[in-house]
Amino acid sequence: MRRSHAGRIAGIVVGVLVVLVVAVFAFVMAFGAPVVAGDDVEQKIVSEFGLAPGSVSCPDSLEGEVGAQITCTATDAGESAPVLVQVTSVEGDTVNFTMTVQ
Repeated sequence: MRRSHAGRIAGIVVGVLVVLVVAVFAFVMAFGAPVVAGDDVEQKIVSEFGLAPGSVSCPDSLEGEVGAQITCTATDAGESAPVLVQVTSVEGDTVNFTMTVQ
């Protein structure tokens, strides 16, 4: 009796796909653009503008690509204002950005 090789072939194909997905993920993690966590951006705004801790909220992390931007919200004395955060340069793992109250 001859067995079908379809199961073995399907297993090999699935295995190869899993290896490819893992390889792509590892590549992106190793060589992708750096990212500044939202919490770190919030702390930088607090420090730069002399605000109380916890008075700034950013919706997301800041991608380390020149021109990338996010808008955070700063609250002081009951007044809220948007703060535009924009990447100006990236040097290795260091992301430089400006913070402008709108």
